[in-house]
Amino acid sequence: MISICIPVYNYPVAPLIGSLFQQAKTLDTDVELVCIDDHSDEAFLQQNKEAMSMTDKQVYLDENVGRARIRNLFLEHTQGEWLLFLDNDMRIGEDFLRRYADTLSSQPEVVVGGVAYEAEKEGDKDYSLRLYYGKKVESRSVRFRNRHPYRSFMTGNFMIRRSLLESIGFDDRITGYGHEDTLFGYRMQQRGVRILHIDNPAVNGNVETNAEFLTKTEEAVENLVKIYRFMQDEPAFCLSVKLLQTYNCLRRAGVAGMVEDAWLRWKRTLRQQLTEGKKISVKKFNFYKLGLFIHLNKH
Repeated sequence: MISICIPVYNYPVAPLIGSLFQQAKTLDTDVELVCIDDHSDEAFLQQNKEAMSMTDKQVYLDENVGRARIRNLFLEHTQGEWLLFLDNDMRIGEDFLRRYADTLSSQPEVVVGGVAYEAEKEGDKDYSLRLYYGKKVESRSVRFRNRHPYRSFMTGNFMIRRSLLESIGFDDRITGYGHEDTLFGYRMQQRGVRILHIDNPAVNGNVETNAEFLTKTEEAVENLVKIYRFMQDEPAFCLSVKLLQTYNCLRRAGVAGMVEDAWLRWKRTLRQQLTEGKKISVKKFNFYKLGLFIHLNKH
């Protein structure tokens, strides 16, 4: 059985649930659909009430537990040998479930479908940062992802064997937004888990504005600082994350403070350019994250 697991938070889920129901009818494999609402606002609870009632199981949490812990909670509320996780804002193609089901015969441990971005907001400067970063960094080819299986792991669209999730688990010390997938990918790398990346992308249906994405990025960097603090005794983790690898090189060279000074001088200008969608580049965005990390880790 495949248990489809959808963590729900402040987003209308009826379109995704409807698509999954239609596709599940065409499979020979047994499927169950389980949603856990992570303490959404009342307006979304009402909006999703009918769609949620159609699922095999609905769970409503009394408090927001975050992206790591909520994924572990699905182990308590599902029955399948395989757990297929989908972010609630994803849109899926017609053969989405079948492509996952077809991989079961090869007995993988983890299957990752990938993420895609449509061009519906292309040309709109208010969304240019999110689309640029998504297409340049996140929406990778199957060939690239299979060459870098752990670094390419993302939690928005993947399937995992129950016993493996029970064994590793997401680290529930991570309560804010971001990098729960980074740490989970590292734990899998430690164990030599075989990850199969396939061409089965889910489309990000909730592209944030530049300002929203930049705020979430800052939250993710703050989360990475917290993770770095409790993972410093594992040098291999720092080597697996490019930002941490760069930071440690700068620190050993004694120039991390100089980079922070440059970031402090250019922070306002950089943030304005990124928010307004001007002169965007991956290098500029990465420098903003690096400077912020050094600053937060220091203070």
